[in-house]
Amino acid sequence: MKTPGDEQSSAALGVACAVSAAAVFSTAGVIVRRVDLPAWDVSFWRSLLLVATILPLLLWQRRAVWIDVRNAGPALLASAVALAGSMVAFILALGHAPVANVLIMFGATPFITALLARLLLGEPLHRHTLMAMAVAVAGLALSVASSLKAGAALGMAIAFMVVLCMSSNYVIVRHRRDVGMAPALLLAGVISALAALPFAQPGNLKLDHMGWLLALGPGQLAGGLLLYMASLKRIPAGRAALLGLLELVLGPLWVWLIDGEKPADLTIVGGLIVIGSAAANVWLDSRRPCG
Repeated sequence: MKTPGDEQSSAALGVACAVSAAAVFSTAGVIVRRVDLPAWDVSFWRSLLLVATILPLLLWQRRAVWIDVRNAGPALLASAVALAGSMVAFILALGHAPVANVLIMFGATPFITALLARLLLGEPLHRHTLMAMAVAVAGLALSVASSLKAGAALGMAIAFMVVLCMSSNYVIVRHRRDVGMAPALLLAGVISALAALPFAQPGNLKLDHMGWLLALGPGQLAGGLLLYMASLKRIPAGRAALLGLLELVLGPLWVWLIDGEKPADLTIVGGLIVIGSAAANVWLDSRRPCG
């Protein structure tokens, strides 16, 4: 039986995993800039390299994996479909809307995730968490306000499908946190690679692309997903989704740090608001007796 101290330590580790996952995911933009390939080609190779990364791990732990598949097969399949759906829909959304219009839709993710977790898992939804989510969304809106464009309704609608996939997966992984979800990552990679193949041209790949694609697939995608799933074993889905918003505001900071392109002042201020609201929520959660 866990003591309050054990629960607090587990929650702190979960927060650390969620923040680390957001930081890893946020490097995608600065990496993709260095890959001179169309979006569908990048999606195909990233998914294929994800499969190549996860497969040896599953073979090495095949007995444990087989037990997880028998015990939670439907949940693993649902998680894989949700993950692959978010990957494919994200590329489609970017084809019909500017990045800023897509990102603003992602602000709904914590609210929908927390609502689903409340309805389906019975996880508590505290007022301070709702307030932190609202402030974070306001900060996100401020950070992208100057880049929003009109006439992008279709792309934004597709982006909302990404939100639904992401929120569903938060809840699925949180519900079956008793099993390893690596098989879902493998299947998601297969599905997303097959979905991208009709639109991709694998022959475009050059040797100088491979280094950055390895950073994007095994590094950014596989590493981020494993951290993200580890966080959901320790903290509620709504809290993890709120911390996930850090990915959206850390991306421009990586570009500034590495490429020297300073974001607009509003982007910086909005990002600080998102970071501050997420930090405040973590601190307030830590003050509660039952993390």
